[in-house]
Amino acid sequence: MDLTRTLFEAQSQDVSVRNAAEQQLKNWESSDTLPQLMVALARELAKTGVNSSSSCQLAGLHLKNLLSSRDSALNCERKSRWLKIVDIVTRNEVKRVCLSALHSPYTSAAHAAAQVVAKLGAIEIPVRQWPELLDDLVSNMHVAEDPNSDLVKTVTLETLGYICDDLEEDVVAHDDTNKILTAIVDGLREDRTQSVRVAAAQALLNSLIFTRHNFEVEEERDMIMRVVCSATKSPDERLRTVAFESLCRIATLFYDKLGPYMNVLFTLSLEVIQHDNSEQATMMAIEFWSTLCEEELELVEEALHEVNSGTQHRKCARYVQQAAGHVVPVLLTSTLTRQVEHADVDTWNVAAAGAVCLSLVAQTVGDHVVPYVLQFIERHILAPDWRSREASIMAFGQILDGPDHDTLAVPVAKALPVIIQSLTDENASVKDTAAWTLARICEFHAQRIPPDLLQRLVESLLAALQDTACVSAQACFAVHNLAAACEKSNARSDSAQLRLGVSQQTTNPLSPFFQTLVTQLLNVSERTDWQEHNLRSQAYEAINMLIHNHAADTRHVVLDVFRHMLQRLHSSLSMQAMSQDERVHRDQLQSMLCSVIQVTIRVVDSRDVLSFSDHVIMLLLQVLRNQNALASEEAFLTIGALASCIESDFEKYMPDLAPYLLQGLRNYADWQVCNAAVGTTGDLCRALEEKIFSYCDDIVQCLLEDLQNPELNRQVKPNVLSCFGDIALAIGGSFTKYLDITLQMLDQAGLTKVQEEDEELIEYLGVLREGVLEAYTGIVQGLKDGGKTAVLTGVSTSCHNTSLAKIFTFLDLIARDADENKCEDSVIKHSIGLIGDLADITPKGPASDFFKSPCVVVLMRSKCDTSMYKYARAKIDENHG
Repeated sequence: MDLTRTLFEAQSQDVSVRNAAEQQLKNWESSDTLPQLMVALARELAKTGVNSSSSCQLAGLHLKNLLSSRDSALNCERKSRWLKIVDIVTRNEVKRVCLSALHSPYTSAAHAAAQVVAKLGAIEIPVRQWPELLDDLVSNMHVAEDPNSDLVKTVTLETLGYICDDLEEDVVAHDDTNKILTAIVDGLREDRTQSVRVAAAQALLNSLIFTRHNFEVEEERDMIMRVVCSATKSPDERLRTVAFESLCRIATLFYDKLGPYMNVLFTLSLEVIQHDNSEQATMMAIEFWSTLCEEELELVEEALHEVNSGTQHRKCARYVQQAAGHVVPVLLTSTLTRQVEHADVDTWNVAAAGAVCLSLVAQTVGDHVVPYVLQFIERHILAPDWRSREASIMAFGQILDGPDHDTLAVPVAKALPVIIQSLTDENASVKDTAAWTLARICEFHAQRIPPDLLQRLVESLLAALQDTACVSAQACFAVHNLAAACEKSNARSDSAQLRLGVSQQTTNPLSPFFQTLVTQLLNVSERTDWQEHNLRSQAYEAINMLIHNHAADTRHVVLDVFRHMLQRLHSSLSMQAMSQDERVHRDQLQSMLCSVIQVTIRVVDSRDVLSFSDHVIMLLLQVLRNQNALASEEAFLTIGALASCIESDFEKYMPDLAPYLLQGLRNYADWQVCNAAVGTTGDLCRALEEKIFSYCDDIVQCLLEDLQNPELNRQVKPNVLSCFGDIALAIGGSFTKYLDITLQMLDQAGLTKVQEEDEELIEYLGVLREGVLEAYTGIVQGLKDGGKTAVLTGVSTSCHNTSLAKIFTFLDLIARDADENKCEDSVIKHSIGLIGDLADITPKGPASDFFKSPCVVVLMRSKCDTSMYKYARAKIDENHG
């Protein structure tokens, strides 16, 4: 095994040499030779001698890759391989040699060894296979005779940091955490070299999650905070940056312990923000205050929830409000004016960090921020220096969300003319920020725009749409928000009202400008620079909102736009797309055009749509034929809108649509397409009702395959479950054909459990349960309409009430979570509605006991003031009282 030569050849520029070497390494990874390979790599890593540095590093990196992977499944496989395939003797030898490699005289090899030892530790510590590792690492912090002692200490601390980064909180014992902290605190001593201190600070950052018990002990907490605060004053930029990053993490993990240290943290952070020349350290100091804001916003939200639930846990100390009088002026004068001219709009720098922090402060403290910002604006908005003008407009834009609307009413009215005028500023950054701020005003305070300024605002936005792509994109967003503000508060969400929707208004404030705005936005969508700043997408989104909230006096314009969109979609289908980029751009365009068509169909009268429906469906089927995920998703949604609009008249398109619908339902790779196809199936059921029955065998088979396919994204499955309810409602008693298998699937889905600490899974469980409840509700109502409820209630079968029992087992799981305040309101309301529906179809008798069960009591009690409760209560009293 000529490992050294093979490692070098695996890096060769010669493709044939490199491929042969990579294949040889892969051959050595077989079960028979893997242990031998790992020992050889470890020894190569620890080797010293002339020209050994490069081969040592290569060996270390290859060994690390044999132990871990970024792919979670492959990572688990490699961990298992190490523990099960590599024998104990080999494992001990590899660990011994790699640990010795931390003392390598070669910097690159020692750093590589740190990564390898960390991966080994992350595998073995959780299974208690390397108990002496931490002691060995801690002992490295006291080596004196080693000529490379600083390097040894640095890579040892790196190892500890990597280990902490890889491990879960619950696998590190209390004693082990103390050992890690001992080494880290030793590394952070002020008499250590800067490289050692930086490595120690990074290790501390990674280990903080394990130090909960240390933060409970005042002496230990003081020690940790002392060394971190000391590091923020280091002359080394890297150390100051990591130290403030650690403070950010401490603020998140141990907010309730910050009180005794806030005065010091206040002084340290503001000193760096005002005077530090390091951009990275300054941004982290700003981030400390942003983190505090985020934490306090979360605590306020928790408190509101706890008031409703009757529980109380963490308290908000309102550190940001107490410090706002000092923090806000510093953000205004020391961060917002540090813009980088000609920087990309998405560049993250001190000015951007300060702006975001100011926005968070405004959301956290509300009205308290306003006086400081208004004083700053008055002094700088007309300044000759462009940075001052831009900073003042940016500051105003950042505080529009947070303070009370009445507090900002006068400032918005006063500032609006000046900001509109700034759209013509000679500086591009000022214009861009002015357009963004106007968009924010339209988003949060459209009702506060004086009527006499509306025309001037719209005319200025029309001009801005012809400016640079950056300014134009912001102007599109402003138009979108103005249009959104025109939505009538009494607009209904049901399908019948949606087709009439807000268009029942005779006129609205944008009607005089509607045609000009739409025309200009259509021009923007075809600009040559449409790819910059997401410009074309922004233009189409603004068009969509204008159409969605148009008034009756602009209906003729909407129908003209509808015709134009159909023409554009027709033209796009014959576009020549030679390169991959061109195909992507074509597909994106078709998706946007379908979106406008869909919105239009949903808000105009069905009579208007019917005259176009043949053309619409022909174009949409052509889009589906191309099998592009992005365009297909929107095409399905548009088909669903068309079916909802013309209802039974859609039946004639089903023979042509059915193959594409089934193909969409089986599109497991592009789950968004599958999800859209499921939604469209529901729309078709509601539109065609019993006329969908002849297609149901294939549709139900596809839906069952969706539920059983482990590769399909889980987000689709709640909608699949709900779709069974749509089918049942559509075909009524005929659903008995699919009842048994459907109930089996719903029962399995209803019993799903998730880990309580995984918030994402908990949220998914709520959505899944809603899908199950919607399915049950649709089935109950469909069988009732078809006169077939006996097959569900069990009255006519030998398996008396088996189905009901399973449904109430599911409701019991929900009730238990509801009793512990772990259940979303929507799930509880759906549950109560289902209880009412079941009470309505179940005859009085033995089954009446279900409606007196504890789960019914708990669920009904939680929403006793709702119409859903009154409905369910009435049905229970009527049939089972």
